[in-house]
Amino acid sequence: MNKVLSDKYKECYYETTLENGLRVVIWHKEGYEKSFAIMATPMGAFDVLQIDSKGNEYTYHPGVAHFLEHKMFECAHRDVMEDFSRMGANVNAATTYDMTCYYFQTSHDLKEPLNLLLDFTQSLDIDEKSVEKEKGIIIQELNMYQQMSDFRLVRESFAALYHEHPLKYDVGGTTQSVNETTLDELKRCFHNNYHPHSMICVVVTGKNPDEVMNIIENNQSSKKFAGISAAKRKYIHEPKEVVKEHVVFEMDINRPKVNFAFKLKGITDPKERCRTELYLRFYFDVLFSSINDEYQEWLDQEIINDFFGYEFDFGEDYGYCMLYSETDKIEEFKQMVFKQLKKMKSTPLKKEIFDQLKRRYYGENIRELNDFEGIAVTYIRNYFNQLSFFEVYDMIENTMLEDVCKAVDKLDLTHFSFIECQPLRG
Repeated sequence: MNKVLSDKYKECYYETTLENGLRVVIWHKEGYEKSFAIMATPMGAFDVLQIDSKGNEYTYHPGVAHFLEHKMFECAHRDVMEDFSRMGANVNAATTYDMTCYYFQTSHDLKEPLNLLLDFTQSLDIDEKSVEKEKGIIIQELNMYQQMSDFRLVRESFAALYHEHPLKYDVGGTTQSVNETTLDELKRCFHNNYHPHSMICVVVTGKNPDEVMNIIENNQSSKKFAGISAAKRKYIHEPKEVVKEHVVFEMDINRPKVNFAFKLKGITDPKERCRTELYLRFYFDVLFSSINDEYQEWLDQEIINDFFGYEFDFGEDYGYCMLYSETDKIEEFKQMVFKQLKKMKSTPLKKEIFDQLKRRYYGENIRELNDFEGIAVTYIRNYFNQLSFFEVYDMIENTMLEDVCKAVDKLDLTHFSFIECQPLRG
């Protein structure tokens, strides 16, 4: 194992790649009793079209990664959820746009649940009948989310922005795509994306790293895996224009919810993506948070309320920024957003505020080092983006005021949609 020690952050982890290709990271938190372990694959909701190293293309229905996540817990000879519970471990799973992960946390013995995690994420035991049964469960889940106004606001925003990009689909897909998903498709998706060569296992624990590594190595050495031609997401061309500039829909709510959604250009270089998100955070915190003296006025005038927020994200082939609120004063909200964004392009950050925010972000990162799940998920996201853990942490300290200003100057905010969720009429 390769030992990575950060004197600066007082953290230590061990990393290696096993003979079968599985990447293993053991983050040692000396003095702690609890452990958090996660297995992840970069297969997510974006992966509706993949291509392998031989040039073979694979097309999946939207939501297949989420569908497969559901089925991974199914084993003919055991109840995976019940077994984790018996071991004193809390297990769960999640599918995002860019990965699927399975994880557990325990304060008891690590060996048994860690073996179970490795076992059930490296085998698929499903049949036609179980797949058909699962469709109804997933569709019910999709319908439940559709009744949530916050969720629907985001979904309608992505649909208004994107013509072709998989962001236009929900992580779980659609009723039609779920119904059309087949057993063979799920098996093919598993074969192409759940081979050890594609996956990573991260364990954050207070237990002896050598002992934990022995558990993993013994588990993996007892298994044989079919050969694989690794499949990766094939990028889809997306026009720069939005699908719709204005969308209005109704739900059973008391007050309108609105969202300004800006369609931005993707960034291919992972370090530049990370830096750009950091740079935007500086400006948005200055312009749209309580740091801004006008913020309290917006609250008093009911242009925004506690629901107000903003987010942005970049990938290789997409980028977006959203500002949302709950308000009856829709026109005033629009004017406020445009006014602040104009300031962002024309007003440089003040040095004292910039330094204050740097200290705040640095402190937030330090606090995250006490969060076992946060450490594991952050490591995995960075790994899949070909970034090292502490390299991203150091970006905050190394950021210069002029870097932030230059990045904002290049931001194109000309393509956007405005989404309104209105109360039901009558």
